[in-house]
Amino acid sequence: MSNKKKINSKAVGLDIGLLIGRFFMETEDLHYGYWPDDKTATAQNFAEAQYRHSQLIIDHIPGGVNRILDVGSGSGNLAKKLQGIGYEVDCVIPSEFLAENVQKKLDGRSAVHVCDFEDLDTDKTYDLILFSESFQYVKLGFSIDKIVDMLPEGGHLLICDFFKKDVPGKSPLGGGHKWTAFENKIVSAPLARITDIDITEETAPTNDLLDKFVTQVLEPIKNMSGQYLDSNYPRLTSFMKWKYEKRINKINRVYFTGQLTGENFMKYKTYRLMLFQK
Repeated sequence: MSNKKKINSKAVGLDIGLLIGRFFMETEDLHYGYWPDDKTATAQNFAEAQYRHSQLIIDHIPGGVNRILDVGSGSGNLAKKLQGIGYEVDCVIPSEFLAENVQKKLDGRSAVHVCDFEDLDTDKTYDLILFSESFQYVKLGFSIDKIVDMLPEGGHLLICDFFKKDVPGKSPLGGGHKWTAFENKIVSAPLARITDIDITEETAPTNDLLDKFVTQVLEPIKNMSGQYLDSNYPRLTSFMKWKYEKRINKINRVYFTGQLTGENFMKYKTYRLMLFQK
């Protein structure tokens, strides 16, 4: 029996996102854009919106912080910015491909842990533990307890991520812990809420851009590819459609029904920037 380790789908998604961002949008940031004024999201202003998102996080780092743990550090762009303004930054990331990029970007001056946060094994404590759109991937209760253990008295937790609202219906966009479950857990932890800013409206245009990319680029490519395969490899195509029917139906339901809009994002999600202190 093979002991080969399975590839993590979340890590693959991050890797692909980096490559697309580099080529099409001239950005290596891997998070939602932030549009506080201009509500129209385009590929041309996406890099600027991502810069504003990073700056929003930086602006809410409290005084007295020196050592930061960036959990789910993506391409390392935010870690590099933090390092550039004087912070000591260590990173946690599940993708080996991205970890290599982060190591190069940070010139080997940071510890880069290639693992999930739950598997992180370190004796270090940090003045601030940062989750920028990575908190949704960790185990809620276990991770909050781990965060508390890793923070010294007076240390901070900064989360910038979206959560699921408790509303009727099913969101076309997955991801995010339930907001009520998070609230119930965080209030029982020894963490005082210092800042809580709702930026759902300012980040929602990212979904409109994604929906436009899907409908104007991916869907035509999908249709043309399907027609070609049906015409030239009908038996193989029929088998693949049968074999992966559930998965194909799910992809079509999520991405190709025109539901990945900013309006639906605001209906089903709440995107927050929150700062806590132990």
